[in-house]
Amino acid sequence: MRNPVHTLRHLTVAVGVFCMLVCTGAGEDTEPLQPYRVIFNCDGHAVAKDADGDLDQWIKNLFDPLEESHVDALFWCDGAGGNTANYDSQVLERTGARSGQPRTYIDDWIAEGNDPPRIVVREARKRNLDVFYSLRLNDIHDSFIPDEMPTFKAEHPDWMLGEQQYGEVTSFKTALNFAVPEVRDLKFRVIEELFEKYEFDGLEIDFLRSSPYFLPGTEAENAHLLTELLQRTRDYLDRRSREQGRPIWLAVRVNESREACALDGFDVQAWIENDLVDIVTLGSGVMDIEVDEFRELAEGSGVLVYPCLYGWPSGYNPIPEELAAGLALNYHAQGADGIYLFNWFPHTTNNSESTGAWMASMLNQLGDPDRLLHRQGKLMFAADRGRPQRSYQYNWLNCVLPEELPTRDSLAVSMRVFVELPPEMELTLRLVVDNLQANDEVAVVLNGTPIQGWRRAEENVLEAEVTTDELRVGENRFELRLADRAETSNEPRTATALELHASSP
Repeated sequence: MRNPVHTLRHLTVAVGVFCMLVCTGAGEDTEPLQPYRVIFNCDGHAVAKDADGDLDQWIKNLFDPLEESHVDALFWCDGAGGNTANYDSQVLERTGARSGQPRTYIDDWIAEGNDPPRIVVREARKRNLDVFYSLRLNDIHDSFIPDEMPTFKAEHPDWMLGEQQYGEVTSFKTALNFAVPEVRDLKFRVIEELFEKYEFDGLEIDFLRSSPYFLPGTEAENAHLLTELLQRTRDYLDRRSREQGRPIWLAVRVNESREACALDGFDVQAWIENDLVDIVTLGSGVMDIEVDEFRELAEGSGVLVYPCLYGWPSGYNPIPEELAAGLALNYHAQGADGIYLFNWFPHTTNNSESTGAWMASMLNQLGDPDRLLHRQGKLMFAADRGRPQRSYQYNWLNCVLPEELPTRDSLAVSMRVFVELPPEMELTLRLVVDNLQANDEVAVVLNGTPIQGWRRAEENVLEAEVTTDELRVGENRFELRLADRAETSNEPRTATALELHASSP
């Protein structure tokens, strides 16, 4: 059953057309957007590819898993990355046009009168789902996928940043430089066309697909340019709202912390204070998301905050079911308005990701923390891990793992467990250490108490039982040390994962 408040909002919008004609757009005087329990971001490529050109199967792949689920909003990416189009566009060329490698099934659908955005909006309406177009503002898949490389980049290499050094990482060569006015104008024209032609309920600007946006060291001085682009977009969507007599919402996806946002040139505080956005979604693979920082920014504004549930960059690929449940519990407890899913593939027919069955089963649980805690059966919490990536150069600022175990001073690692676990749950700590030797001795202290009873579960893996009394609700501090180092290897012992597995008896 759909969220009753969400359903009521649809009815209110339907009977409030006259008011909307008098009022301004979603960024100004409309009623605040009611929370969605789960936002499902669809990477349009996988569901279409797995349908093998069959339009009906594509619709089933996209929508069947969302039936009778907690998903109240679909954020649909067309699967092209925002540089080419998998829809009937006069602004962007069709995917593969330049390379001579067209996605012919898209061409066939459009020729038959089945322009994908129209089909998506139509099918979402049937199911009482809000549907946003998810625009990847600076996608770099065209660095290594030839059919996504557009003519405008080939003709204007000066519009791209090229391979630049950002701290520890080098950017992808095709990232666009948003200090170039023509780049911002092009992206605005893409938005303009989408909302002239199609009746989406909202737009998501996905800033995390992908950073960087500016040359190294110029992010702060150029941040106002992204704010101005958002203002231009908001003004346009407000005008379309008035013309259509219905709200058009604006969402943005940004880094997991305000610090990381600032380093990328995302002035989220200004965006909220100037009523430019309705939803802020956070993170792309980082598990420790600073929900509270953004809740504080959004207080009193009506802006909704959604942490992103996604595992790949942190090394959990696909994310385990029990970790998805544990992260969702943490985010709910931190005050998130709901859960945002990214690169989640729950379709069950010809699923090339092999994740369909269990991902589909989670869609009617993730929006209900009580159900997750008391009915899931198995939960997992983990210390965040990872390092900056070429398209996420300022994420993972606070990740410690992976890291070599010291023999003297301890390695401090935190793990977030923001819920009070039932005392009857069986709790197992699991520590993964690369190159762990048979006679190595690892000392672990949890919140000031040494953990005893470690056993070898498998190669490079230690396990020990703990109780709920040893845990804190919130941040749990671990101190890790290589207390005795075997002489069988001089290679580092690197802690790569620290997990808490909780199961009902």
